[in-house]
Amino acid sequence: LLGRVIRGATTHADQLIFCFPFALFITIVYAILYDYVNQSGKGEVFDNSEMEYCGSLLQCLVTVLLQSLHPAGGGHNLSWKDRREFKDLWQRLLIDASFWILFTVIGLNVVTSLILDGFRQLKAERERAVKDMTTLCTVCGLSKDELTNQGISWSTHVEREHNIWSYVTFFYYLQEHSGRFSAVENEVLQKFKKADPSFLPSGRCISIDTKINNVINKM
Repeated sequence: LLGRVIRGATTHADQLIFCFPFALFITIVYAILYDYVNQSGKGEVFDNSEMEYCGSLLQCLVTVLLQSLHPAGGGHNLSWKDRREFKDLWQRLLIDASFWILFTVIGLNVVTSLILDGFRQLKAERERAVKDMTTLCTVCGLSKDELTNQGISWSTHVEREHNIWSYVTFFYYLQEHSGRFSAVENEVLQKFKKADPSFLPSGRCISIDTKINNVINKM
């Protein structure tokens, strides 16, 4: 379960990586903005007793980064220690609103959408694999519809002609058998070791070959 969660969350990892420079860029921009506001106005914006520091650009950057990680309901929730007059309100509104739009609405929603899309893609792959297991022959690759159109029973095909467990048993026999092999067995074993599937009846089965031979003999 944990493996599927990690796989779903990292399906678009290459795109998620590009979100980090965007977040860092936004953080740097707001660190510069807070540093400018803190130095240009009368009174402090930051309260050192609340672990808010902006004595330098680096301090502003660390403080903004820390505040960005806190759920602030739209802004940074800084103290604005000595800047509580009405004329200071528009500055705080502009900063908090723009940060909320860029970082929370756009940034976090993009990340969330990529992660959810990864889980949807993983679910679609799983459903497609389950469908292939029930409608596609593992041995020859013929679909249930193709066999039905030829008048061949799907259940008979997968249980008798191309029973996957019969092939598994045969491969196990080839690997564990210590005696001599026939020419056919030896050829299959060599191709099996090389992961060469050419020995499998791709797109063929006994029932279809029999029908074709019967048609040829009647001509």
